[in-house]
Amino acid sequence: MSQRLPSHWIRHRLLPLAVGVCSAALAAALVWVVIDISHAKSRTQIQAQAQSHLLQIRDRLDRQLQSTLSVPETVAAFIAAQGGMSQEVFSTVVGRLLEHQRNIRNLALAPDNVISDVYPRVGNERALGLRYMDNPQQRGAVERAIQTRRTVVAGPIPLVQGGLGIISRTPVFLAHPPGKTPEGGPRYWGIVSLTVNADTLFADVGLQTEQMGFQIAARGLDATGSQGAVFIGKPETFEQSPATLDVPLPGGGSWTLGAVPVGGWKDAGRAPALVVTLAYAFALLLGLLSARLVRSHQQVLALATHDRLTGLPNRRLFEDRLSQAVLAAHRDHRPGALLLVDLDGFKAINDEWGHACGDQVLMRAAQRLASVARASDTAARLGGDEFALVLNVVESRDAARDAAQQVLAALLAPMGLDNGQHVLVGASVGVALFQGPALEGIGPLMDRADRALYASKREGKGVVTLADDAGRTDGLAAATGV
Repeated sequence: MSQRLPSHWIRHRLLPLAVGVCSAALAAALVWVVIDISHAKSRTQIQAQAQSHLLQIRDRLDRQLQSTLSVPETVAAFIAAQGGMSQEVFSTVVGRLLEHQRNIRNLALAPDNVISDVYPRVGNERALGLRYMDNPQQRGAVERAIQTRRTVVAGPIPLVQGGLGIISRTPVFLAHPPGKTPEGGPRYWGIVSLTVNADTLFADVGLQTEQMGFQIAARGLDATGSQGAVFIGKPETFEQSPATLDVPLPGGGSWTLGAVPVGGWKDAGRAPALVVTLAYAFALLLGLLSARLVRSHQQVLALATHDRLTGLPNRRLFEDRLSQAVLAAHRDHRPGALLLVDLDGFKAINDEWGHACGDQVLMRAAQRLASVARASDTAARLGGDEFALVLNVVESRDAARDAAQQVLAALLAPMGLDNGQHVLVGASVGVALFQGPALEGIGPLMDRADRALYASKREGKGVVTLADDAGRTDGLAAATGV
């Protein structure tokens, strides 16, 4: 049926496609915005989760360090009060203190910065006699502890006795008897050094390379903070815009924790591929439905205003077009013309060849009438074998008659049918011009053209008759023969 639509509908054939594309594009843009907002929101939530996870690790680490560092602080307080600690007392006291501290690897006494005793001795003999000031890896932390008079934590560092450890150095300054102040202030005794097994400590606090969907890393070897080397996890973690958190250490310095989602931030919180695919498929479906809806609307509108058989405007649309033409002619002070066309001998063709062939004749006649019409004109089927042609602009009565003669000539040519037969069909035409000082109604104008048509019929068919303004025919008919 779309092939029978008139030219001005064919010009709008791409409208459904345009509407469908626009609808699909808008829906896809909306899907993209929603997915992007959802992704950003999910990523923010994941960042908050990563930060919360690091906070939990730091809290557990702080508690572990405080519990662990209470041991050397206790030993240092004993030595400061007693002026020293014998080997027997050292073994007894430290043994009791380390009884429930599974992460402590050893505790050493270093009077004058030289390790003289260590607990437990078994497995730590190589540490005896170590001079801190002669060891580049440990000298800086010892000097910092002496200067600040506070416990200093460093590490993880390689140990002399093997493995990695976190080491605390607690400086000991001997107390003086009540009422006596030694010259130069408290006398420095040495260092109480505590070695913590880094692996077990980090495992206890959850500082592992991968946990709860995050890749974890820590940097700041020997308490050097964000500028230090990475000692847990992959260095690449700190190149992926991780969530970070500083862990202050006693005596100054810090470690920096970092966390990124497993797989990186790019895919973090991203909607599953199936969901995204279905969303865009829905956008495409919406575009297709929109195009189909517009196309259906066009077809419904065409059926309401066009003849179903020939595709020409029906009487309803014809009257609207004629009314507009009359108004334009009156406004612009120029004439127009209405041509009523009635086929001659159509009933005989219907009776002889059947209604199917009659329908073919009507369609051929409509095509020929439309081919004569200009782009600004309107060719219509009023019903049965009656057609009309609205000429929006004519230069004169003679020009209107010439147009009517072209219609007759087009309809007189033999018409080929689908069964291979050819038939001859004539026509009669009545012409009424419109444009005057007063605006003429559609009814009177149709009556004038109709009287002119009947005059053509009386003249013997195949005739063009023009009606004058008073409604009389001018009698100047042009016979073309049938």
